[in-house]
Amino acid sequence: MKTLDARIRFTGERRQVTALFYDIVGSTELLLRSEPEKFFRSVSALHQSAEAIIKKHGGFLHQRLGDGGCCFFGYPDQSEDAAESAVQASLDLLGIAASVKAKPRTAFRLRIGVATGLVVFSTQGDEIVGTAPVLAARLQAEAEPNSILVAGSTVQLTRHKFDYSLIRKARLKGFDDPVALWRPRERDRLRSAPSLSHEWDRPIRGRERELATLSGAWDSAREGRGSAITVIGEAGIGKSRLIGEFSRSLSQTPHETLVFQCGRRLESQPLHPFVSFLERLVGEASVLKEGDSGALLQALQASGRKVDAGVADTILAFTSERSPAASRNIRVSDLSGQAFRREVIEAAAGILACRAAAPTLLVFEDVHWADGMTLELIDRLGSLAGQLPLLVVQTSRIRRSLALASEIELSGLAAGAVRDLVASIWGEPPPPGLADFILDQCDGMPLYAEELATFFRARQPLGKAPSEWQGLLREGGVTSLNDLLAARLAATGSARRAAQFASVIGREFSLSLLAYLLEGVDRQAVDVAVERLLSQGIIEPSSVTPGSFQFRHVLTQEAAYSSLLKSDRRRIHRRIADLLIAEAKPSLPAAIAAWQCAEAGLHDAAARFALAAAELSVLRSAMHEANVSLELCAREVASLSRRHPDRAELALGLLELQGVVATALEGEGSDSARRVYSRAMQLLRKQASDVRVKHFPVYWGWWFTAPNIPAQQSRARILVGDMQAVEDQETRLQSYHCGWATSFHAGEHEFCLDCVSKGLGLYDPERAIRNRAFFGGHDARVCGLGESALSYLLLDDGDASEHAIGQCLEWAAATDHAGSMVHALYYAIVLRRCQSRYDDVHALGEDMLALAERHGLAASQARANMYCGWAELMTSAGKRGRERFQGGLLLQQQLGTDDNFSMHSDMHAQVLHRLGKPAEALATLHTAIHVGRNSGQRFWLAELYRLSAGLRRELNEPPSLIKRDLTRAIQIAEGQKAAWLADRASRVLAELPRA
Repeated sequence: MKTLDARIRFTGERRQVTALFYDIVGSTELLLRSEPEKFFRSVSALHQSAEAIIKKHGGFLHQRLGDGGCCFFGYPDQSEDAAESAVQASLDLLGIAASVKAKPRTAFRLRIGVATGLVVFSTQGDEIVGTAPVLAARLQAEAEPNSILVAGSTVQLTRHKFDYSLIRKARLKGFDDPVALWRPRERDRLRSAPSLSHEWDRPIRGRERELATLSGAWDSAREGRGSAITVIGEAGIGKSRLIGEFSRSLSQTPHETLVFQCGRRLESQPLHPFVSFLERLVGEASVLKEGDSGALLQALQASGRKVDAGVADTILAFTSERSPAASRNIRVSDLSGQAFRREVIEAAAGILACRAAAPTLLVFEDVHWADGMTLELIDRLGSLAGQLPLLVVQTSRIRRSLALASEIELSGLAAGAVRDLVASIWGEPPPPGLADFILDQCDGMPLYAEELATFFRARQPLGKAPSEWQGLLREGGVTSLNDLLAARLAATGSARRAAQFASVIGREFSLSLLAYLLEGVDRQAVDVAVERLLSQGIIEPSSVTPGSFQFRHVLTQEAAYSSLLKSDRRRIHRRIADLLIAEAKPSLPAAIAAWQCAEAGLHDAAARFALAAAELSVLRSAMHEANVSLELCAREVASLSRRHPDRAELALGLLELQGVVATALEGEGSDSARRVYSRAMQLLRKQASDVRVKHFPVYWGWWFTAPNIPAQQSRARILVGDMQAVEDQETRLQSYHCGWATSFHAGEHEFCLDCVSKGLGLYDPERAIRNRAFFGGHDARVCGLGESALSYLLLDDGDASEHAIGQCLEWAAATDHAGSMVHALYYAIVLRRCQSRYDDVHALGEDMLALAERHGLAASQARANMYCGWAELMTSAGKRGRERFQGGLLLQQQLGTDDNFSMHSDMHAQVLHRLGKPAEALATLHTAIHVGRNSGQRFWLAELYRLSAGLRRELNEPPSLIKRDLTRAIQIAEGQKAAWLADRASRVLAELPRA
């Protein structure tokens, strides 16, 4: 059977080894007194005998040095008893030297030095760096003929097997402090090492108050008065141990415990712990990815969770895999993304809290690594717990501001608890003062105290002086908890290699992936290594993923990972990355795959995986989480050579998603969104036509983030021009979509209608099903018909306008797409508002409000209430209309989603006028006129001037000002060929008394 080390070779490694140096005493004098041939044969025979002894004890003769040799134990093959083997080999070497008779061969006397320590060595063995070989060589030089000197580091590891006498302390070249010189001898009766109690088997120490707090909260939860608790403390302080002990104490009472593990590098995977729970529940990840509602409902019901189909549909809308490319086209409108996010959080909380009959403990581990949506879920569960038999516990290294959660802050153990802990590990009274020494070293951290006690316990019999204990730590290279964990890993022998490979995968790993990495090693050998790591408490079965394993503590994983040389880490990362790249569907989350590729130096693959992770987050309305992946992607793209063939493509993909995220988080008019799309356009317009088509969302984003309507109109014309020659009809249609949307607001009605005519001639109902969700959040045909209805009205073509709005509403209903239906209703409301058809405005507004409330479209709710309130106020003097209008207006201002400021200001002025405030109404109109002229929103500017003239007349302002307003209204309307508006202003002007 191949062992773990038989095939796997690193370029180098840090490892504790024992070095043995032997040397022939007076070899030069012997050579001068002997025949050269006889001397050569004798030396060769000695080396051969020495090599046989070294090999017999598991060592390796690294170099023959003419009259001596350099040997290592624990290298290249790891060994738990390397130090013992080296000392035994040195005693045997003295035996063979003494047995050589002077007759056939030259009699030799040997000097031998032995030392143990950490070294760094190359796989080829041609480079070994560390203090152990240097110290062994110095000891050999100090030894008397036919004697052995052993370093204190080796003595402490082998006290249970050999007896030692201290010869003296000597100052050795290169060493600052005097070095103790020990001479070994074999014992007649060997002592066996004491068995150690494992920390994971021992009761927790010194946390009685915290356990009582948890127990009290659990008793309240069982009575239906649940709560949320946060356990806070640094790594290694015992947060998980505390929760584990508490959970075990509940084993005799009926309840359910669910553990959710947050993970490093998964901060960009929204709701990852909850989705992992669902995957375990349904058994097949495909159920969630393919949106199998029946299978999900069945699995939930089988677990005792009765939820309605709507909850399952919401969850599946979140987990199902949709086209990643579509995420780059999303324009966040109506804040529907935030509403969807809230709906998913509510559904997830409902699933976890619905087992009201059974007390439930929900544990969220390592919340300092949680994604934003998981934090929202925890908070929501905390708010629900007060009326349910539910206790929500989270562990974290950092404090979050949680109004609903109480805190348990873990500090270091008290002195008495540390003494109890050391005594429990020792199994018998420890040396006096050792517990206090350990307390001083670990500052009360339980994990550090346990590891220190275990470290000293393994070195029985132990001296009684603190100076000796300090020397042991120094000789063992122990200056931190990480060093202790590394030493514990080294004690697992060849299984350490498996732990190192597993650490590169992550805290959690599957046996199949570990076996894949250990290429050439028999599966049986892998199983044996895993069993050894389990028995030593290095790893444990995963609490989250059946069939997988996890490091018992993240610090142990970090110790295993840091023991690898950077070059070897990269090789292992590369092997994992190659597997993930080759898989049709990567077996690890995209965020983890991106990190693996980045660590492997595969910048292009890392960027692609990071983009995939960001796309999934965007599609799930998890913009903050998407940003985490985009930051990684940006670093990887920046690391690519400018000559890399895929650099431009990856950069464009990155900028597309950065634009979507910036728009969602900071608004369409934000500086960051504008900068992203401007950079993207600079890059895109240098590319070939087919690349421009592929990245059309960049054009779209560049267009809608324009700072004002004139700039947007200019960009729309560029967009239409650039897309004229492309073959893809859908892309050309969406370019016209931009054209007509901006042209109407700019008052360019003929260009608007021309874009509608050409664009709708390219409309494909099948392709629209996908694209309506991403270009403006509505169907292009609905939008084109609605814009044309308004333009036809202003151009005074009433029949065409009515025909267009009828088609717009009919087609929107046929799509059964909420965004499109709301969009159509809004066009109809605006049209009827222009015509002052108050009853129609009110009826359409109520329809729009019902639809917006059902789908969580906040901006549309604000608009609907504004128009309904306006219509009510214009037809009656009731207070309700004023309150609805003002409430809708306030919400719209808070949301920052007013893209029809001119008309809404007109309505606001009419409301003020109706309330007897004509001066305020006039001021509102003048503000709207100023904004309209500066922003380029000119389609309603003529009407604002006409209304201004009417209010000036009522306020008895000079006739010249009234006439000036009407003249401007007519000039603006005629410039836009808006005959309907020009006629309205002309009729008022004609009614003015002549001067």
